[in-house]
Parts: sequence; structure tokens; C-alpha cells
Amino acid sequence: MTNDIQNEAEHDELLDDDFVSISQCHALAAQHFLEAAKQHGLAAEAYDAGNLYETHRRGYLAYRNQLLATQYAEMAAIDEDDEEFDDENSETDGQ
Repeated sequence: MTNDIQNEAEHDELLDDDFVSISQCHALAAQHFLEAAKQHGLAAEAYDAGNLYETHRRGYLAYRNQLLATQYAEMAAIDEDDEEFDDENSETDGQ
């Protein structure tokens, strides 16, 4: 549970910043995908142990982390597309 609180605090801190870089987006996406995989593993263990409450809780946490990871990955992809577009425009403007 402490890890969830840490992730939430880091997430809130980054949202407070005016700008999140492409590298930060990629790093956060990777972190959340790893956390989602971990939570899925814990959900499987809980299911095998017959603990349905923990199975559902871990499944929800996995789903939430997967959504955050996808969101950060999309932010990085959009920002990268914008940079490529800006680079192409600056090359044609200089000619």
C-alpha cells in the first residue's frame, strides 16, 4: 500500500509542474506498466488462495496503473509528433 501512496504522490507532483518532458512521460509509462504487471501477478496469487476481495482489489489497481501508463505513453507520442512536425517546418522555413 505504501508503494501506491508513493506512486500517487509522484503522479500529483508531476501534474503540478507546468511541463512534463517526453522522457518523463516514457519513464512514467514504463513505471506504471511494471506496476500493473506486478498487481496482476498479485491478483493471480490472491485468486489461487481463494481471496476474492484481494483478487478484485489487485485487479482494480492493475487496471488503474495500466490506464495511467497508456495515458503517459500517449502524451509522449503526441509530444514527439509535435517535435518532429516542428523540426520539419523549421527545415523548410530555412530554405
